[in-house]
Amino acid sequence: MSRGRGRLPFDLGRLRRMNVTLLLCMVALMVVGVCFVFSANSIRDSLHLQSLYRAHAQMAAVGIVAVLALAYTDYRRFAKVAWIGYLAALALLVAVLAMGETRMGARRWVFGMQPSELAKVTTLLALAHLLGRPDARRDIWEFLLGGALTALPMALVLAQPDLGTALIFVPVLLVMLFVAGTAPRAWCTAAAAGLLAVALVVGAIVLQESPGVAPGWRRAAARATFFLDDYQRNRLVDALYPDRDPLNLGWNRRQSRIAVGSGGVWGKGFLKGDQNLLGYLPQQVSANDFIFSVLAEEKGYAGSLVVLLLYAGVIFATIRVAWTSRDGFGRLICTGVAALFFCHVFINIAMTIGLLPVTGLPLPFLSYGRTFMLTAILAVGLVQSVAVHGPRQMAEIGA
Repeated sequence: MSRGRGRLPFDLGRLRRMNVTLLLCMVALMVVGVCFVFSANSIRDSLHLQSLYRAHAQMAAVGIVAVLALAYTDYRRFAKVAWIGYLAALALLVAVLAMGETRMGARRWVFGMQPSELAKVTTLLALAHLLGRPDARRDIWEFLLGGALTALPMALVLAQPDLGTALIFVPVLLVMLFVAGTAPRAWCTAAAAGLLAVALVVGAIVLQESPGVAPGWRRAAARATFFLDDYQRNRLVDALYPDRDPLNLGWNRRQSRIAVGSGGVWGKGFLKGDQNLLGYLPQQVSANDFIFSVLAEEKGYAGSLVVLLLYAGVIFATIRVAWTSRDGFGRLICTGVAALFFCHVFINIAMTIGLLPVTGLPLPFLSYGRTFMLTAILAVGLVQSVAVHGPRQMAEIGA
């Protein structure tokens, strides 16, 4: 008998180095997602909507296999194709504008997917490769190059239009620049400029909506918000003046708050949420943008807290993997993924409880959406690859 007979051609033992907390939290969130996608669409008339939970379950099952495959692959191999993926995502974003499918007033789909979601991961990988090089200069030019790299997909996503998704690129970029130690003064200036821009937009809308403002100021304020589509401006107006139009502009936001608040401590029970059953939550996106409202009404504060703890497990496990990474590329992949997940969770939940304007940002692993689920799976797979192939020795970590 030959010496190597009976052995597998690959070493599955290396998968034991995966971050178990991250894997278990991801699987738990997928299971919760399947349950509440089913609940959100259980009373719909459309057979397509009723069957979405099956597609979600199938994507979750495929996703677990994909995470294992990515974890087995050394993440440093992805550095060689980072720019190819980035350019491919840009090409798909251009294709959306040229021949994309329009749904709900926005052109975001082409070839049955949303390239803006995939662009999050490909841009993150390209940034990690750029900023994580051992010979990276960490100066203002590196900062500007990272900004330009991010600005291209942002501009294409804004043109769809999709303001919420476009803005996600900004905090991810800033976190990765901060971790990379690139031009600290420029980073602080950019962060301050971003906050100032938000304040100016909010101030301009307040000027337009306030009575007694001089016409000249009102026209200047309107020019300052020229880049906002009507529906985007209306969402901001609703967030600033929630009681002005509760039966029209503020309907979805108001019904979401009622659903979350009416769940109480333990909830009304699975498949027993009145806001969802009676159709007060928006039917087309109750399983996407407003999945947390369905969950909070049916499982209450207790169920919501469990989900938040699972997300905390995902984010802190990702940060832990970043801390133990041996190189800048792996560390920046993990910190970028942690920032991406945190922004999605924070913004979505803040939206459903009325603290932020309504946006189309889904919850990772919970919300239905094939392209976004694929994006989240790819992100976790990359982190697990860093966990398997990139940890420093414990003596080095403690040094």
